[in-house]
Amino acid sequence: MTGPAAVPRAYAAPLRAVDRTETVSDGPVTRLVLYKTVDPEDPYMAGHFPGLTLLPAVFVLEALRQAVTDLAGADEPLNLLEVRSGRWLAPMQGGDEIRLDVTVTPDGPGRLTVTADGVRQDGTPVAAVKATLGDRAAVLAARPPEDPPPAPADGPPGPDYTGILGLLPVRHPMLMVDRVESLDPGRQITVVKAVSGSEPCYQDLADGLPLSRYMYPRSLMLESFGQASVLLWLATGTAEGVPVAAAFRDCRFFGEVRPGAVLRHVSRIDRLMANNVFVSGQTWDGDRCVMTVGTLVGSSRPRERVDRALTAAS
Repeated sequence: MTGPAAVPRAYAAPLRAVDRTETVSDGPVTRLVLYKTVDPEDPYMAGHFPGLTLLPAVFVLEALRQAVTDLAGADEPLNLLEVRSGRWLAPMQGGDEIRLDVTVTPDGPGRLTVTADGVRQDGTPVAAVKATLGDRAAVLAARPPEDPPPAPADGPPGPDYTGILGLLPVRHPMLMVDRVESLDPGRQITVVKAVSGSEPCYQDLADGLPLSRYMYPRSLMLESFGQASVLLWLATGTAEGVPVAAAFRDCRFFGEVRPGAVLRHVSRIDRLMANNVFVSGQTWDGDRCVMTVGTLVGSSRPRERVDRALTAAS
């Protein structure tokens, strides 16, 4: 990491997700404007996608977390408690400047409701998000569902690691699935992701920080679940083009995940239609449910709709 991003950080984060912030109005309801230029040199970006730099949808969520954490001025960073809805409307390519118009509203002790609408520099809408952020007390107070952890996978094995590389259009360090435990094409997949302290999100953390600052970013956990879901979708043979996240709904997070955790994503297809898939599922750390996904919508788009350079050349 080079430049300003190399300054020691106070908590784990995949990248500096906000370049600058403007406060429009302050008070019980605060309005902000955030700016971020999609930089191919940022951590993780080299792997998303090779040959085509795209800002991952989840990094918009990370931008909201970082900006509102700075606004709150709290000792501990805020974290995602819930993604109520998120729609990603157009690709955000390398060099694009993204503007997010953000409203922050109190939502109970230690909780904030955050809404954001994003546009590219050409005025194209790119994102619409409604999420809940919370302080550490709110994170620890969130109670997971009482469902038992998934039984050991006994279905047919899925692709090995080289097979994963052959299917997913992401590479290190953005590749966030390590092993497919079981795969029932068209129905369900169980995928394992090990959280390592050597990942870029822990790079440049200041020395002497408390353990709480090593909490794995929830944006990356959601990205990892999304990649597991793409593997399940690709196994149906119905996805053509570039698979991208189109929407999230009712995603909730519980507890803290730190280096050494082994996450198990269980993703199920709820509906499959032309060029779109609807999935839901849970993520477990041992016997702890740490995330539930109400709906993730994936969309398969022709590459020329994703890469504007191809459109301009045609």
